Amino acid sequence: MKNEGFSLARASEIPHGNRGSVLDQDILSSSALTQGPPHKGISSTHFKTISLSGHTLIEAMFTSAILAMFIIALLSAHLLGLRLNQLVESKAGANDDSRRSLSQLTTDIRSSKRWLIGNLSGTNFVKLANGSIQQGTALQLFQTTNYSTPYILYYFDLSETNNKNGKLMRTVNTNWIPATLASNLIETLFFTAENYDGTPATTQGDSAAFKNVIHTTLQFCQFQYPTTQVGSNCLYDYYRQDIKATPHLPE
Repeated sequence: MKNEGFSLARASEIPHGNRGSVLDQDILSSSALTQGPPHKGISSTHFKTISLSGHTLIEAMFTSAILAMFIIALLSAHLLGLRLNQLVESKAGANDDSRRSLSQLTTDIRSSKRWLIGNLSGTNFVKLANGSIQQGTALQLFQTTNYSTPYILYYFDLSETNNKNGKLMRTVNTNWIPATLASNLIETLFFTAENYDGTPATTQGDSAAFKNVIHTTLQFCQFQYPTTQVGSNCLYDYYRQDIKATPHLPE
């Protein structure tokens, strides 16, 4: 019988000894027919084995070490920035306090017509007597020539001087709400009335004395790094500011 271009002989017509080889040839012929024609331009030499590559343990360890060094460097730069920020805040804060106190205090002194120097007892102002050196922790400024109210009161708060934190306060008698103009002050926490030549005055309150100079010295002492413990060999910054002003308004 014939089938699609090739013939199969009957098994009885094939010698017994050649049946195996004939069957093998038929199988090879049929398998060749079932396979499609080869693709054009592709030969068996084009097919190669694809190799898959990966990282070794040593390479992974080196990569992890480089990443860890980068993170450590980044954190170090961040901590350095925070330290410098604390330093700048300390300096800027002291400068801001000094400018604010200088501007407010000198403006009030120059616009006043009468002044008294004394000390503060609770909320009561106790003026110094004439004939004594006019030096005290409080300064009373009047806008009129007859010492009438309202008046402005400046005084140094000495309650925290043991912690190097003296404060310059300002308030008005009609509304006793003290405002802090400067803090972290040390040592010279007082006002002094001086003559034109810089010598301490011994009189105040009369028409001949009200033109005297009001002098105070603000000494700021602030730690550069607030996290540093207070004590010897600690870092701190120091500023000193002399303020002198006299009333400019006539009687």
